[in-house]
Amino acid sequence: MKHFGILTSLMVGGLALVTSMGTAYAFSTYHQSSNAITQYKSSSLRTLNNSATGFVTAGAYQFATNPSGTNTLKSVAGNQKWRFKTRYQLPKTHAAKGNSKYDMTNPQSMAYDGGHYLYVVYQPHYTKGMTNKGFVARYDMAKLSKLSFTKAQAAMDGKGGNSAVKVGGIFTTGHGQSLAYDKKHHSLYMWRDTSMSATKTSTLQRISTSSLTPNKAITFHMSSYGANVPGGHDLTFDHSGNAYYWTVSGSKVKVYKGSIGTKTVHFRLTKQLFTHRPGTHEQAMGYNAHNGRLYLVADDSITSFPAKKLNGKGTLKSRDFKYTKFNSHREFEALSFTNSGHGLLLSNKNPEVFQSTTAY
Repeated sequence: MKHFGILTSLMVGGLALVTSMGTAYAFSTYHQSSNAITQYKSSSLRTLNNSATGFVTAGAYQFATNPSGTNTLKSVAGNQKWRFKTRYQLPKTHAAKGNSKYDMTNPQSMAYDGGHYLYVVYQPHYTKGMTNKGFVARYDMAKLSKLSFTKAQAAMDGKGGNSAVKVGGIFTTGHGQSLAYDKKHHSLYMWRDTSMSATKTSTLQRISTSSLTPNKAITFHMSSYGANVPGGHDLTFDHSGNAYYWTVSGSKVKVYKGSIGTKTVHFRLTKQLFTHRPGTHEQAMGYNAHNGRLYLVADDSITSFPAKKLNGKGTLKSRDFKYTKFNSHREFEALSFTNSGHGLLLSNKNPEVFQSTTAY
């Protein structure tokens, strides 16, 4: 199947953008017949009391205090302190390309390639025909980082730097909160999770870093002794290219680890179940190569643990967990990390990227 675009000049929040559409691209879909998960029995799993992790109840979301300038998010509880400051206020247009399908007010996930580009998935609000559909915008951080904060915002608002942002075409994103960058293989992936309920089959799709639309999809099923195992709504990769996602089942946190190949995928449920979930909504998952830790993100809540201690039967202890509670009432959409270990947090209302003032 081929998709075609139109070569055009775009306006996003007043920002002139030029896309490289107009070129056909191949879209390959692979259907994996073999079971994509390692079989497991409940008796083989160990329950771990991660008592450091608190539960944050999501309430009514609030807008940024300063929607056009700098905001600060500070931790209020937990055994690890965080402080975030605004790095970018993202465009807030309801109609990029002059089309309401390109509403940029509702980002759902973010991925950072570690040096050049920041990728953001958008799900348009209340737009007819856009259920489970969205698009990806690519932000050139190399260009934006050469500018002061004020000039960077001006670049994204159309007063200069018109090549700093590129907007891709519409495609089936599903919920859209799982975009992740695999640094080892230089690839973007996300789930095509069109249902929030457990489904018999799952689909992972690779997103082209140039066209910003899918160029490969793998459809597969996961079942353990006859019971269907759901795919994820979040995703991250470690420095070795291993893929991870987490879910909540029966109030316990389950973490899955796997690999995505050329035509097939494989996951296993790691052997440790966490008794404490970080919050109401499972918003995102991140990996920090600087310290080798995996991060579970809920609204106003971040908890982390060493990724290597998931290997084998698992060696995590309660003391391995670090937890942070905030009181921002903002929606936390994604957490990525710079090479130096600084956290990049995507928040909604208004779309905003924060950077931690401390490296971890």
